[in-house]
Amino acid sequence: DPDELKHALALLSSAKYLPVIADNQYNITYEQCHIYRSERFNESFHLEDTSINRQFPLAFNILMYENVEQFERLLRIIYRPQNFYCIHVDSDASLNVFEGVKSIVQCFSNVFLSSKREKVLYATFSRLQADLNCMQDLIKYPSWKYLLNIANTELPLKTNSELVKILSIYRGYNDIEGRWKTRIISRTKYVWKIINTTSTSYLSHLRQTNENKKPPPGNIEIVKGSAYGAFSRAFIEFIQTSSIAKELLDWSRDTLTPDEHYWATLNYNTHLHPPGAKTDPTAWTARFVIWGKRECHGPVVHGICILSTADLPTLYNRHELFANKFHLNDDPIVYQCLEELLVNRSKVNLLLKDAAFYRRMPFLLPS
Repeated sequence: DPDELKHALALLSSAKYLPVIADNQYNITYEQCHIYRSERFNESFHLEDTSINRQFPLAFNILMYENVEQFERLLRIIYRPQNFYCIHVDSDASLNVFEGVKSIVQCFSNVFLSSKREKVLYATFSRLQADLNCMQDLIKYPSWKYLLNIANTELPLKTNSELVKILSIYRGYNDIEGRWKTRIISRTKYVWKIINTTSTSYLSHLRQTNENKKPPPGNIEIVKGSAYGAFSRAFIEFIQTSSIAKELLDWSRDTLTPDEHYWATLNYNTHLHPPGAKTDPTAWTARFVIWGKRECHGPVVHGICILSTADLPTLYNRHELFANKFHLNDDPIVYQCLEELLVNRSKVNLLLKDAAFYRRMPFLLPS
């Protein structure tokens, strides 16, 4: 509704203070868990999901640094009793954040903190390692079919039922972005070194050296992609057991943004025989991101649009599984609107809209 959208934007622009729940207010004791769950995770789908969804459990990595309220609200949207959730709280996060998240996850048998924590520095190997830590923890649970790695600043654009229907269509293929021709050569041609672990300005903690890296192992061609994806269980097992996957991981330690080439490189170098892979980089649906200011109605941080209330009409019609990214404290309206939409849609088991779109994904077609 254009009028409602204008009204929401006017409210947002005139608001002098946006109320938030402080991190230290999340101090749930174990004895209070049943009360907490009955108040915050009390929808029917939180208690028992549909039979089809129970037969197709999902696993989630959630990486976070701040804002316990945003984490809790994200978990409330995506939580289902048959799924598994590994939460990686940055080792540099405040004690209030860590303790707040810890007090929430203790109330669920299928939600847990990662066994190893990383201090995640932007564009460094630590970002990739944080995901791998959770994947190593999650593989111990044998029932899940696909793993989705997400950040605390993201929201799903699909309900759990829709995710299950879409990923069932994908039949074990990975949904991973890959681009052969747009790779920035300097990211992997030269050795990169961390020179300052405390700097907060963009890339000032890294320096490109003049030292050339050795060629990647296994006759691999590096493929640019995304840090995020939808990975089949077999692909995650391959990453953890394959010697060539481990060699590529070690080779990537001193590159720039290795999280943006590791998944794609393994997925599209099919001579390595990774499960669920395809030869040619193709369209993908795991993530919706607006790069730069074009078509973005919110601020831009590190080149990524912070999605806002004005972006809602676009978000409603996207085919992607998740959207990146949202800042709850800056624009709570867009967050609440998507939150309500997803919770309400989760209460009814609707047919998948545009199922034919997902069946036509190029990675499902013969090579």
